[in-house]
Amino acid sequence: MNRRLQNALKRLAGGGMLGLLLVAGGCNSGQHVYNVDHTGLRLGPTDLEADGIGFLTPAAGTGREADKQALAQSFANELERARPDVAVRGLAEVLNSVNTANLDQEYKAMYRDYLQTGILDADVLAEVGQISEVRYLAQLSLAGFTQGNRGRLSLLGLRIFDTKQGSLRIFLQIWDAQSGTVVWEGSGELNYAYDTGRENPVSFSELCRLTAEKLFARLPGATDNQDGN
Repeated sequence: MNRRLQNALKRLAGGGMLGLLLVAGGCNSGQHVYNVDHTGLRLGPTDLEADGIGFLTPAAGTGREADKQALAQSFANELERARPDVAVRGLAEVLNSVNTANLDQEYKAMYRDYLQTGILDADVLAEVGQISEVRYLAQLSLAGFTQGNRGRLSLLGLRIFDTKQGSLRIFLQIWDAQSGTVVWEGSGELNYAYDTGRENPVSFSELCRLTAEKLFARLPGATDNQDGN
């Protein structure tokens, strides 16, 4: 093979790789698989609009403690977006109210008891609701979170793009601070995958947002509620 032909083939191969890289870099077709379950107890379709909701410190397994604030913030932000007429108090606002009222020790004890028993102390819950100026309080639990990638296309030994994968399992309870009872609970599991040439993994915040969107769509009074409530 003469040198001129070799150079032409190299230019062609280089151009083909560049084209593949450009296509792969822009590829982002996400696939979502959801599993959402819920139990409507006593929460009415206008209760959240009437009395507001705040977020308590989420529960999380060992090794996931640092994700609790991000989880609560993502869910609070999504609820504000989905239900703009609902007064939403984020975790930071609730904790500020707890500290201002010198209720920190009682709040810690309530949280520790919840981790052991699944029960929130009714007296402390009522105080937290009162100082946060909401009737309802959301208790989130992070049951599982994974992220990773799987190679999909390579050329000349180079990986061109991967399938980024992530999964999230969440349990949500809504408590009535006045009665000390659970009025709604639901669980959501999301498996998400998309193809990309970028290095960024599936983000925790994006998985939270997508899961929150599906869970909140099942709340009584939601615009796209699939249960007719």
